Amino acid sequence: MNPVLADPSALDHLPLKGQRGEFVRLLSKLRDAGEEDGSLVVCLTSALSGEGTSTVAAQFAASAAAARQNSRAILVEGNLQAPAVHSLLDLDNDVGVIDVCSGRLSVDEVIQRTEASALDAITAGAEGRTMAPGTLDSLPFGALVRELRDHYSLVVVDCSPLASGSAGTHLSRKEALTVLVVQASSTRREVVQGAAHELSLMAAEPVGLLLNRRKYFIPSFVYRRI
Repeated sequence: MNPVLADPSALDHLPLKGQRGEFVRLLSKLRDAGEEDGSLVVCLTSALSGEGTSTVAAQFAASAAAARQNSRAILVEGNLQAPAVHSLLDLDNDVGVIDVCSGRLSVDEVIQRTEASALDAITAGAEGRTMAPGTLDSLPFGALVRELRDHYSLVVVDCSPLASGSAGTHLSRKEALTVLVVQASSTRREVVQGAAHELSLMAAEPVGLLLNRRKYFIPSFVYRRI
């Protein structure tokens, strides 16, 4: 039985649904890169806004959940200046990451179920208010993710683009694997290299690139360090 058909109707409205098999293979590659059999945390980010990171993160998490290769997966909003997880998954945005990191609510109080039986999510929260760049302390966000690792086999974080100037939800290489999403035939090499360098300064060296919006979308993940 094809594993990606285990939950075929889950979040069927998401873009890139025809590429779920490729996202499942991407998950396998990331597990190899992580060199661990336990819970996996994956941060997806981009150099610039508009490169499709949120869509890729949502479909990646949904594909992993549909394949049932994990007991449970969770998608976490990490772009608190322009959150999209709630709209992509058709969820409420009243409470979420901001509420946990500010100490108002516990992690358990902000987790939401999605249409996919094996996928949960945490939206930005704070009743839909966004945060200015640089105002989120990375320490409580890191604690939030560590708590999730105890209960989920896969934690996917949709991080803000590096150009936004916000690093509060970017995690170090010790805490997560970072994948840089690049819009094919659009983002210049120098911009990508600059983003990779900026991530390295945060000890979050990317494990590779995911080329989004190719004419023949695979997605193409470059399994090498930049």
